Amino acid sequence: MEPKKIMTTITVLILVITPLNAQRVWETRKGIIRTQGNLGGGYMIKQKTVSAYCNGEMELFIDDRFAYTGAICFSFVTLKKNQTGVKSNHAIFAGANYHFLKPQRFDPYIGLTPGAGLVQARYIDGEELKTTAYTVVPLLSMQIGCNYYVASFMHFFLKVQGVTGQMFSTLSTPQRLDEIKFMGGMGWNLRLWKPKVRDTWKNI
Repeated sequence: MEPKKIMTTITVLILVITPLNAQRVWETRKGIIRTQGNLGGGYMIKQKTVSAYCNGEMELFIDDRFAYTGAICFSFVTLKKNQTGVKSNHAIFAGANYHFLKPQRFDPYIGLTPGAGLVQARYIDGEELKTTAYTVVPLLSMQIGCNYYVASFMHFFLKVQGVTGQMFSTLSTPQRLDEIKFMGGMGWNLRLWKPKVRDTWKNI
């Protein structure tokens, strides 16, 4: 990209983000729903391959600290033509996040999100390369992330998620699904109900 175009892009971003950053964010998170979608990547630890996903996620704050969360992940095929291993690894997750700091722009959190995967794998049977049928696999995951609210209706986010599970199906040996996922992007916020006066941060 030409230097002139780079400077123009940076200038436009500053002009857009600066007035947003001056806006107030809410004084309590209770009643807020946070949504985001993105393309993400991962690393399958056992088979030492990269993975790629299209992710959608939502989070509903029941108070300033705790929120219910759910996510859907659609995987893309990243294996080479004749490579064995996990071919498809779609998944859903549901659980809860804990947010450490009182409501402000910077919002780190940690979460526990069990789930289920719809998994398909390639394997060698004799001299033939075969693919299993789709198999439902229980999954367990933990995540750590951070949101940065540039306005009450918009935020940027980064998240790292660790997932573990094991696929049996027709495989001669179980296929491990241990993975680290990386996600980031922009999300949106909407207040579903107005908090009451007592719904304020308590230092307990």
